[in-house]
Amino acid sequence: MGTNTQTLRALIPGWAAPAYLATAVLCLVVYLVVDTSYPTVPGAGVVKALGIVMLGLYALVRGAPLLMLALFLSAGGDFALALRPPELEAGILLFGAAHLVYLSIFAAMIVREGWRRDGLVLAAALVAYGLAMLWWLRPGMGALALEASVYLGVILAMAIAAGFVKGPRLIVIGALLFVVSDSLLAAGWFREVRPLDWLNPVWITYGAAQVCLAVGISAKAAERRISAT
Repeated sequence: MGTNTQTLRALIPGWAAPAYLATAVLCLVVYLVVDTSYPTVPGAGVVKALGIVMLGLYALVRGAPLLMLALFLSAGGDFALALRPPELEAGILLFGAAHLVYLSIFAAMIVREGWRRDGLVLAAALVAYGLAMLWWLRPGMGALALEASVYLGVILAMAIAAGFVKGPRLIVIGALLFVVSDSLLAAGWFREVRPLDWLNPVWITYGAAQVCLAVGISAKAAERRISAT
């Protein structure tokens, strides 16, 4: 298995990873422009998901298949939420699954290398924030109360685990940006609060979160491969 993986990686040209990453960022920017200027254009959901799919391919060529899975699940969630009307339940389930994969990645890192003690401060802050958000959002959750509440717990667990990882700070930055993005999205869904909606801060923080996580986790995977040789 290891030999096959090494052979496959040897066949991947050096420019593949940066090309996929650049294409992913371009797709994320294109969708931002399309969504803010032409929100009803056909095929916008495909463009929305494509940037995250390209990040998944970037993760694959960087040798991080679990990261690829998390990104592909996220792309599925993006597509579900881009439908008209949006498939909220499917989107929540797909993103919840993606966060569980991220959580498993961070848990494996912690088991292998130990944990950052300063992550306790972030963990306490995130628990307090999560309880406050649940209290505030709960009256507007309606039929999605169970799914949304479980999802809130999952994404907070993912962000808390990221804070304990001994790795690039891009990882925890990405996790926190994900919390910010989903908080803004939930505020719009369940409390009809949409700050700076014309700027689409949800997509900006979400795209930045996925890029940070993809680059940070891939860098950590590469560091582990080097240390193993």
